[in-house]
Amino acid sequence: MAYLLNQIPYIELNRTWAGIRKGESLQLEGNYFAFGQNLGSSFQWSSSDPSVASVDSNGLVSGIGNGKVTIRATASDGRATADSNITVYSGYVYTTFNLDNLVGQLTQNASTGILSPTGTIGAGAGSDPNGIVTDPAGKFLFTGNFGNATISQFTINQTTGALTPNATFTSPAGTNPRNLVVTPDGKYVYLASEGTQSIRAFAINADGTLSFINSYSTGIGHSQIQISRDGNFIFFLSSSFTELVSYRINPSDGTLTQAATSPTFANDFSGNVATHPNGNYLYVGSFPAITVLSFDSVTGNMNFVESETHSMGINGSAIHPNGRFYYTININEGSISCYMIDPNTGRLSFNFTLSVLFPSSLRFMVIDPTGRYAYVAENNGTNMFQFSINQTTGELTSMGTVNLTYRQWNLTFL
Repeated sequence: MAYLLNQIPYIELNRTWAGIRKGESLQLEGNYFAFGQNLGSSFQWSSSDPSVASVDSNGLVSGIGNGKVTIRATASDGRATADSNITVYSGYVYTTFNLDNLVGQLTQNASTGILSPTGTIGAGAGSDPNGIVTDPAGKFLFTGNFGNATISQFTINQTTGALTPNATFTSPAGTNPRNLVVTPDGKYVYLASEGTQSIRAFAINADGTLSFINSYSTGIGHSQIQISRDGNFIFFLSSSFTELVSYRINPSDGTLTQAATSPTFANDFSGNVATHPNGNYLYVGSFPAITVLSFDSVTGNMNFVESETHSMGINGSAIHPNGRFYYTININEGSISCYMIDPNTGRLSFNFTLSVLFPSSLRFMVIDPTGRYAYVAENNGTNMFQFSINQTTGELTSMGTVNLTYRQWNLTFL
């Protein structure tokens, strides 16, 4: 059997994923194996979207524009291929200062990962901005405004990252808008409208304004919403809070249809959902145990994998780009927990819990596309927390805080 397996040609790349800052480059290299022999490192290289990242004949990848792209190496005889998933980023963090009706911008130091505040802009009087998201191309930014039932619409300066209110500044969003997600193709926005107990769907116009598509009743008022990695499904808690519901996105018009409901799990109200980079697993921040579900990206069906006792209130979470570490933001305990992920089964094993600040109101975490740095928003104080990440162990090391003058509700990385 081992002899037969060795007959299958394959390519090993030095990077199967990476984050590249816009305007910079990364050298991809590989080796081609067949019949138990290394047959060389000469490939045909291609990019799934040259407007995001180009690749030359030697595997040098250049970051052109914000977004995600697949770089493919094809053996000269055409018998094997290998992919590297690349994210091109600008190095900006945007955060909502909900109590002050503002949006803040920070710029990441490319060498150290340290953030520097670079500006604030109003989200509108009485807006109370909560959720925040950019389109994948990095042209537009949207906030869900809990206080005045709108979504604020901004354009992003492609050189500085500065925000400018769009000509049409707000879009009606139902009562108490919360978090938002955007499809990977940048066509649609989906909003958790807590007060109207619904998911609201919008189309993104060419100028960055939103056009309302429809509202879909969920039977519960909730702040959390998630989208599948391929952009084909929305996830939202059921009306009992004890199942996860998947909704299929119609790619031609953005409408939603309910696809499936997960097996029942124990839960109080928590509903934060994280998706694994391979698209096959979902992690529900349920209480008192984290629920792990497998996900069928064709049907939208979900099946139970395991529950992992956690007994802490999860407000936000993040999965490392390498797919090996799952971090939970424990809002009541002022801590961050890390679990190791088996990417083949989706199962978790406890790694550590890091006490950050107590009492506090830690909210959400973002990890930069290189996987080297993480940032956490905090709503009791004015400091944002900064960490470096050991990509082998998942360990978080504090890089100190950055004082933003205002309390943060959520954040996003571009």
